[in-house]
Amino acid sequence: MQLNLKQLKHLSVETASGAKLGHIHDLILQTDGQMIAQYLVKPSVLGAQKYLISRDQILRFTEEKIIVEDNAVNEKEAEPAESQAKAAPEPATTRETL
Repeated sequence: MQLNLKQLKHLSVETASGAKLGHIHDLILQTDGQMIAQYLVKPSVLGAQKYLISRDQILRFTEEKIIVEDNAVNEKEAEPAESQAKAAPEPATTRETL
């Protein structure tokens, strides 16, 4: 089965036990292998928790939904290491001595 991004975003994401997580909102690509590394799943409820689903956590795709492992709901959204802002060091204060 081949899907374009528009089709992928319309698929429902559920756990193997039937818990509905939401829909695909975004993708994280691994450029070296030109593969999808993670799927960002966003529920339809405002303010609800988002999930990052690794491709290894996907059990199967159907025409209507993506089934993921039950432990996928324990994974909170995390920023990729490259995009995390690095804290700038505080400037050192100097003091003149008399």
